[in-house]
Amino acid sequence: MVLRGSMAKIATLKDGFGAASAGETHLRPIWLIDDGLRRIYLHGKGMIAVEPVDVGEMERNLEFWQPKPLGGKIVGGLGTIQGVSPFNDYGRRILTVRGPDGGQVRIIQGIEEVNSRYAKLVALKGKPSLNWDMRISTRTLDSSTLARIFKKRTDQSDLNARLEVVRFFIAAERYREAKEALQTTIDDFPEEVDLLPQLAALTKRQAEQLLLEAKDRADAGQYQLARGILQGFPLQEVSRITKIQVEDAFKTLNEPVQKSAELMRKLRLQVSKLQGNQQMRLATILDEMEAGLSADTLSRLSDYERLGDVANLPIDNRIALAVAGWILGSGSGEQNLSIAISLVQVRDLVAEYLASEDAARRQAILEELGNMEGSEAEYVDRILPLLTPVLPWPEGSQHPEIPRMFDVRTDSFRYVIQLPPEYNPLRQYPCVVALHESRSPIENQLDWWSGAYRKQIQTRMGYGSRSGFIVVAPVWSRAGQLAYEYTPQEHQRVLKAMRDAMRRASIDSDRVFIAGHGEGGTAAWDIALGHPDLWAGMISMSGTPGKTVPHYEPNSRYVPLYMVMGELDGAKAGGAILNDYMTFNHDAMVVMYRGRGREYFYDELPRLFEWMSVSSHRRRDMPREIEVATIREGDQFFWWLELGSLKPGVPVDPILWEQAERIRAGKVTAAINVDNQIRVQRGPADRFRLLLRPMPGVLDLNQQIVIREGTRSKRLQFDGSLQVMLEDVRQRADRKRAFWMTEMIP
Repeated sequence: MVLRGSMAKIATLKDGFGAASAGETHLRPIWLIDDGLRRIYLHGKGMIAVEPVDVGEMERNLEFWQPKPLGGKIVGGLGTIQGVSPFNDYGRRILTVRGPDGGQVRIIQGIEEVNSRYAKLVALKGKPSLNWDMRISTRTLDSSTLARIFKKRTDQSDLNARLEVVRFFIAAERYREAKEALQTTIDDFPEEVDLLPQLAALTKRQAEQLLLEAKDRADAGQYQLARGILQGFPLQEVSRITKIQVEDAFKTLNEPVQKSAELMRKLRLQVSKLQGNQQMRLATILDEMEAGLSADTLSRLSDYERLGDVANLPIDNRIALAVAGWILGSGSGEQNLSIAISLVQVRDLVAEYLASEDAARRQAILEELGNMEGSEAEYVDRILPLLTPVLPWPEGSQHPEIPRMFDVRTDSFRYVIQLPPEYNPLRQYPCVVALHESRSPIENQLDWWSGAYRKQIQTRMGYGSRSGFIVVAPVWSRAGQLAYEYTPQEHQRVLKAMRDAMRRASIDSDRVFIAGHGEGGTAAWDIALGHPDLWAGMISMSGTPGKTVPHYEPNSRYVPLYMVMGELDGAKAGGAILNDYMTFNHDAMVVMYRGRGREYFYDELPRLFEWMSVSSHRRRDMPREIEVATIREGDQFFWWLELGSLKPGVPVDPILWEQAERIRAGKVTAAINVDNQIRVQRGPADRFRLLLRPMPGVLDLNQQIVIREGTRSKRLQFDGSLQVMLEDVRQRADRKRAFWMTEMIP
């Protein structure tokens, strides 16, 4: 990500979020970046890749006179926003907030300045008389509203004023509106012939924007939408270079389709040369491959694409490369056809095992797998991530009107889920687990992240849909619950819903982000730190963490954190908690909106998706060394280590937090050392369970494992059994990190 704004260095957040702080420059590790709309805080040395570059003034503001009061009470805090009227032609609106006594306070606001990034709103004369500067993102102002305001508030006979409006729309990347404003200016000032070439330049920028949108849609797996954008391209209005770019984009979209068809024709021809019984055994998988091959799955056949025409390689070896690649993924290298055919059966039995609720049938499947040559643990571990979802959607869960939206309800959890356009179960999708504000419908989270459903086009058009994210919105609270309570029960409602969704939808378990608004933001913060092994990142908007969160600072080092709040939110997170995250070993960013209170911050959505798309924001590899804290029953599983019952005095009941005599988190320490030696230090529990899987360069399950705990040691060897692996995946639904073996200590 690139952050733009004026920059200052500060020493601490403990005493507030101001730009000034005592101390020398080298004692000021925190960078404050102010872009006019918000202030961003992060650790400079830990988060910044290069030194900042001074690019000068970013842009000019359009200024409007508004009837501001000469004085007035400075707004130090802001109640809940209960209503907002549309802007009128003068750039004014009425904001209704909750007052100190619980009643409604109506405040008239006016746009005093606007640029492509933000609008500055001030409180106008009235009762109460307020001194209040509030900033909102220009993205939240629709073009028709802006055009009305500009027409009313700018001198239509002043060419320079008219061109300022054009420049505004260009800077805001609203090229259609810029063309319309420029065309009307040319019509009103026909003598300004120098303006005509600018229309062609704006058409070019529009074309570049469309090309970028087509690419983004294709990257999100929405290939038909990308084709639709390109097919509707105004080729008659663009340059020859742009036409070539459109042709190249079409070629990029069509190449996987053509390559898939060519590979399948070649593969079927080669299979036709095998013996009849082998052809029969391969018929079903060939049909499956032909139906499933696409840009999302073509990489599975990379070995076959490279070696399928090598004449000195026997045909059955080449066919094996294709079939095994389809089952195991790219780079399988398997050339034994009988093993490749066996892998198909192994995969189907594994999928049945994960879906079965019948313990006797699961045991029978394990026995069947034990007699198959393709059932080694290494093979099954590679099969698991490529499985399609193992459970169907419950009957009646499909929303009656909204495509790809489901409402799943059980006795122990409930969630709604929105799948993106052109959802393909053979593709793995990033996911947001979105936690609702207290007493807010969970469906609101789908609207916020994926966009409100548009009936006329039968889809959602929000950032989540455009970026190809699955959004899961679980119920974390009891009916009527006002505040997050930090209980294990709230955690379980969220985790059970997430795991159920992972069984029914193709979710990439390495790219699951937990996020929330208000009390849901507090819940997301706490759940992320209580289970740091599960998340690619945490996003909290208007969260107010307490209780366990300050004690879980060691856990926060493993999870990227993104905190959004308003500077006038009296309940916002304290600087002391946030200051703990401003170190080189945290990936943490605090965003403070100027003049804003406790709200949803729709303005931040584009940046949130940019942040989630950063390549480093994936669930981190399992660490060699674990140093975390726990203070609550339920927070006992950390990567490859699970604690037994916590010792008396360690856990604190969150409901009785204020009555606890002693609050001190238990420290959990364990490490995998050289030569397959694992050391666990006794801490908050007397018993531990190790859950182990191969970790390249760290742990080799083909070698003897030595476990050391205190003065005792134990030696283990992996026995090749699949039961631990399959049962682990069946319970945790994480198909990318299946544990192969487990051991209790002592």
